[in-house]
Amino acid sequence: MAYPSSGWDGKFMTVAAADVRPTDVVLNPARYVTRTADLPDGMIDIFRPAHPSQPCEGCDARPGEPCEWDCLGLAALDDATGYGFADVG
Repeated sequence: MAYPSSGWDGKFMTVAAADVRPTDVVLNPARYVTRTADLPDGMIDIFRPAHPSQPCEGCDARPGEPCEWDCLGLAALDDATGYGFADVG
């Protein structure tokens, strides 16, 4: 299930844990997936970037690298979703 991105270049989605990609951002709190095997079973709220091969503008991470824990881009993404999104789906 996808939701409008409100200006973000990608889609907010709720997907089964098995469908999460390494380039997705798991939400609440926003964080990159390092190992999909570590995710809990069930439905997961994610943001799927339209262009995951681009560098992050919120920190110094290059394409394919995970963002730093204090990444401004991840913090802004968390702020954009709020906690209401986690209740959808």
